[in-house]
Amino acid sequence: MAFRNTKVFLSSVAMLLGTTLVPNAHPHVFVQANMEIVINDMGQFTELRHVWKFDELFSSTLVFDFDKNGDNKLDKAEIEEITNTIKSSISEYDFYTAMRSGKDVINFYEPDKLNAYMENGEMIMFFSIEPEKPHDFKTAPLRISASDTSYYVAFEFSEKNITIKENGKGCKTSVTVPDYDSLYADDSLTLSEAYFTNPENPELGDEFFSWAEIKC
Repeated sequence: MAFRNTKVFLSSVAMLLGTTLVPNAHPHVFVQANMEIVINDMGQFTELRHVWKFDELFSSTLVFDFDKNGDNKLDKAEIEEITNTIKSSISEYDFYTAMRSGKDVINFYEPDKLNAYMENGEMIMFFSIEPEKPHDFKTAPLRISASDTSYYVAFEFSEKNITIKENGKGCKTSVTVPDYDSLYADDSLTLSEAYFTNPENPELGDEFFSWAEIKC
């Protein structure tokens, strides 16, 4: 079955193809993003756990598209088909995840599997990402983003959506959300032009992301 809403998870391709971002861009899908930051007994960041809650309208569309047996709900096999489809789609775009140590990029391994379930008409999807090497907070604060720069998908999170797990006593979090109206109105920040000018810039598009900063 073709995934009718694959474009939702491929919206960042506009940047890669050099398409100018539209000033009046607005979200069509809303995701409440929750993050669990796992810190080991050495005080190092070792794992990011994403928990994404999709809005009710989009969730109902998933039921419509993937409910093969027509019982108006998603069983285990149908949900697995959804998560496999989403994983295949968003893997090309780093799972809408960016991590930084100061200004340096933190590379991470692809998650083994995406999991999901339905609750009160909304799909909850969760998966785990591990950095290629543990991040030492003595070097720099940790910054993490769950964002779609085209703003087709709106990832919403705040300090209350971030949890420090295991050995994070004394860690503090803060969230910075960009002013999209100003960004899209500034032609000098057009992502397509910036990409072709300096495609190796690790911070390309960072100003369009919402960032969670963790200091320990």
